[in-house]
Amino acid sequence: MEIPSHLSQALSEIGFTKYEVMTYWTLLVYGPSTAREISTKSGVPYNRVYDTVSSLKARGFVTEIEGNPKVYAAYSPRIAFLRFKKELETIVEQLEKALNDVKREDHRPAIWRSRSLDEALEMFREAIDSAENEVIVVIPSEFFGHVEEDLVRTFKRGVTLSVYTDKIPELSKFQGRGNLFVREFYKLNHIIGMVDGKEVIAVQNVAFNSRSPPAFRSTYPEIIFSQYSLIIEIFKESSLRVEVINNPGDLRFFAMFHAVDFVSRYLKDRHIMATIRGKHIETGKNETINGLVVGYTFSLKEAINNIHVETEGGIVKIGGMFAVVEDYESTDVRFTVGEPS
Repeated sequence: MEIPSHLSQALSEIGFTKYEVMTYWTLLVYGPSTAREISTKSGVPYNRVYDTVSSLKARGFVTEIEGNPKVYAAYSPRIAFLRFKKELETIVEQLEKALNDVKREDHRPAIWRSRSLDEALEMFREAIDSAENEVIVVIPSEFFGHVEEDLVRTFKRGVTLSVYTDKIPELSKFQGRGNLFVREFYKLNHIIGMVDGKEVIAVQNVAFNSRSPPAFRSTYPEIIFSQYSLIIEIFKESSLRVEVINNPGDLRFFAMFHAVDFVSRYLKDRHIMATIRGKHIETGKNETINGLVVGYTFSLKEAINNIHVETEGGIVKIGGMFAVVEDYESTDVRFTVGEPS
């Protein structure tokens, strides 16, 4: 009995040889068998049965029963692939640890595409694990549960979460070092995740096609900026519903319009100190700017939003990514907010 061609192809794609496929299928169909019986029933040459069985044993798909002659039995697919999955997970963990131990150069921009919601959400989880300042999430409420635990974990590391959704979720799990802003917006068809202004994950039309939506993850600055601009448009039509300031001594943003929005609401009666890593627009030099926030410009219509910081050298204007009219551009803004005056 030959194995169905699509199953043979699937096993081949994960590393099974032709003879391994034939042998494993034969043992599943006919039950425990000797080497001679395997050869007769599968068509695998007798002189290749032993090395094929040995390979399957090493991978955890076949076991050997002592006797004369020896008999071989297949583990069920559920058991065998459970072991296989655990081995793969171990390899993934080892690869990730090795990568974390390597000092990597900056990579050129790239884009990764998918038509799987599970894959897209996994890309999102992987991205936010590296977040330092702020994660922006635009998500229909019915999908919030898919990423809630990952957001909670990120929040506990002190990262700011800025969430846009159509229905405010239950937020009791969000306790820890982070700061949280939840805005309500009703026209949600997509999932967008942006991390520190360095990468973006977008799942398109997920509200209409939740099984195989087109999705991508990208580090191209142009793509990040296009999604950033889209989030600004969503921001314009949204309403701030929840604000949780757990850590006023370390309030982080990468999105300048979020930082300016915060300043616009608190500068009147709070003392706000800023530590900003930014690039000087004229010289291109990366600098750290420390000082007191003394003003802001907040004009979404004209796409100008910045903060004014008083430093030892005078007042400078800090803009967001791709700033033009300011003195610096930045995606690394940290505030220390004093008590009300």
